Amino acid sequence: MFRRKTDRSPRNGEEENPFLLSFSDLMASLLAIFILALVVMMIQLHLQKRKLEEDRKNIVVMREEYEKMLKEKETLENERNRIRLVLAELRKSLQEIESTQSEVAAALEGVGIREKSLASMLENIQKDLKQQGIQVIVAENGTVLRIPENALSFKLSEFNIQDLYKDSADIIGVTLLKYLENDENRKLLDTVFIEGHTDSVPNRQVMGNWGLSTYRAISLWLHWTDNPGRLAKLKNLKSAVREDGAIERPLISTSGYADTRPADLNKAGVTPPSGVGNPADRRIDIRFTLVSSEKKDLSELKGQLDLMGDIINRLNETE
Repeated sequence: MFRRKTDRSPRNGEEENPFLLSFSDLMASLLAIFILALVVMMIQLHLQKRKLEEDRKNIVVMREEYEKMLKEKETLENERNRIRLVLAELRKSLQEIESTQSEVAAALEGVGIREKSLASMLENIQKDLKQQGIQVIVAENGTVLRIPENALSFKLSEFNIQDLYKDSADIIGVTLLKYLENDENRKLLDTVFIEGHTDSVPNRQVMGNWGLSTYRAISLWLHWTDNPGRLAKLKNLKSAVREDGAIERPLISTSGYADTRPADLNKAGVTPPSGVGNPADRRIDIRFTLVSSEKKDLSELKGQLDLMGDIINRLNETE
């Protein structure tokens, strides 16, 4: 009834080894760990690949930016070189302008000296005539000898020299010849104009007041040179030969201005009765023009060159 318990022998004659079971479990665990590490490594490789791609893109962008910077630097350097060349040319040009400025300033100084010499000559003529009882007026900044009505005047609408004024006309002509025969004085002058003027009363003769004023200037000229012609030497006066080689020509000319240039001697503002006119306007002026008629142009040019001088100073301070 009772069976004796007996130990079973392992199949195939082998006994179960506990160590083998533990090793299998260990290998399975190691495999799992390996697989997990492999997954982690794959993830890291993927992330590194993405990072490398981003870095590559960044490198490409940076390279493009760098190349752009190089081009901009090259463009900037070229522009700097161009500006340097332009500045060098400008400095050279401004140096030439500066030289011209000095020449213009010297020319203007020469004009000023001639103006003073002319004013001095007219003052001397005025003094000489005053000593002979004739009071003339130096007008328009020392360029005009104005002969007042008490020394030489004309009847209304007439142009002939009246007998009572012929002696004073001769004295004025003699004094004028005296100064114009001087070579140094003639070197100052371009032209001496005998200018005829009228009052505002309309003249009904041919060419009106324009013709009348011109005939008055011609009448005085003919009195001096033809009838009676005691001062015919005035015809022979020529403009001085200038350094620019200008052709020598007669020094004295005549002109008429009608009533366009009143004497304005009536300081009180009293208007003469209608149809009578102002005797002071029926007159002769003797105008002296300097050789340097370019004074205005020189003055304007000097103003421009002064501005250029400021530019020169600023450029010289620029490195």
